[in-house]
Amino acid sequence: MIDQEETYVRSLLARAADDLPGGGVSMERALADGERTVRRRRQLTAVGAVATVLALLGSAALLAGVRPSVGPSPADDPSPSATAPAGPPTVAPEAFDPTLRLFRLGSVTAEAVSQSYRTDVKVLAVDASVPEAISPGGPVEPGPIMGVGRSVTVRLGARGVDLFANQRQRSELDGPPPPVALPGAPVAPVDGHSAFLYTDGSETLLSWQYAPDGWMSIRMSKVDHPEELGRQIAAGLVWETQRVSVPFAPVAIPAGATLKGTELRMYNGKWLDVHVHYRTGGPGPRQDLSIGVSNGTFAGDGSSFEESRTMVAGRVGSVMSDDAGIGVFRVAQVPGCSGCVTEVSTESPAGASAVGGRDGGLEMAASMRMTEGWNDPASWRPL
Repeated sequence: MIDQEETYVRSLLARAADDLPGGGVSMERALADGERTVRRRRQLTAVGAVATVLALLGSAALLAGVRPSVGPSPADDPSPSATAPAGPPTVAPEAFDPTLRLFRLGSVTAEAVSQSYRTDVKVLAVDASVPEAISPGGPVEPGPIMGVGRSVTVRLGARGVDLFANQRQRSELDGPPPPVALPGAPVAPVDGHSAFLYTDGSETLLSWQYAPDGWMSIRMSKVDHPEELGRQIAAGLVWETQRVSVPFAPVAIPAGATLKGTELRMYNGKWLDVHVHYRTGGPGPRQDLSIGVSNGTFAGDGSSFEESRTMVAGRVGSVMSDDAGIGVFRVAQVPGCSGCVTEVSTESPAGASAVGGRDGGLEMAASMRMTEGWNDPASWRPL
């Protein structure tokens, strides 16, 4: 796989890995196969949208860290939506509001410099990770592709969501399933709810029903005493409702597009990229269209732009797409933020059609502008 193709596949994996349908088009099978390759060769954790919290920690002691969890605190949010519920919903909702975050990690170890959160209509997510070099002897640095060592993933699903579908698919791709099927063997309750523990190689999954027909899970990889760590993470979650904000100005979204979710990644206290996901009428649960901006995931104008001959409105662009216009369209040198890169990703025929194919995707990416306080998440505009 050439570098551009690999970057494209990983970009899609990072957004769709936990939301892949059971069947579908060949691209979905390519994503599944790509994930298996990534997990075996480079230990890269691909986590996706909806409601997940990923904290990459090494042992229970790491919970007593000094780094606050990702995102602004309620005190930084002037909107009246910042509230403090006592815990998870007592009734599993039919769908989540993707403009709201419901929980975060209280604190993580200083080693967990890579953090993120995701919202979605079906699953909510926050990540914290201890990164590794992608290849032996290589640098440990932020980028569109980052290696991950020890990890924990906490997910909250809406009513009827199968939080174990992608884990089950990975087990099938990697070989014979473990002797205990998902959700795993019964263990002591979590927060008063029946809990289960599942182990598959270096990964452990602690899960429980927070409400009838509503599941929550914590996935841990390469950690010591995973059940103990999972219980401490569950007990330390901070439940609060916060409004999602973004560092770019409003964009003209195609008619009929509906908001599906958001994603923010940070590294060492600074934001890397922010994406907003939409449905535009395509089949299945995945998004059809994503728009976003990165700051620091590319060197200079962006590693994929160094040899690009694509120009958009006098700025350098980058295109990775098929003939139908499904792909990723990026434009560098954003006015007011020379190191930022805007991105439009069409992930289905419906998404490609909605933006007008290749040319429309590039034009949309070129039209995006940063907010005045783009470098400070506390100054971003509410979505």
